[in-house]
Amino acid sequence: MDARARLWRLGVGLLTCMFVAGFAGCDAFTGPPAPEWPGPHAPYPFPNDVPHRTR
Repeated sequence: MDARARLWRLGVGLLTCMFVAGFAGCDAFTGPPAPEWPGPHAPYPFPNDVPHRTR
């Protein structure tokens, strides 16, 4: 078995392991959906009576 064949088998084996490990450890398809992003017009999280540096 020459070096090229060994490297080919090693590369295919590594790619297969990465592919299987990636799908086995991926929770993107089984996890809950992401919550909705509040968007740019969401209320400020602090009350209005907090002093700001600009005052």
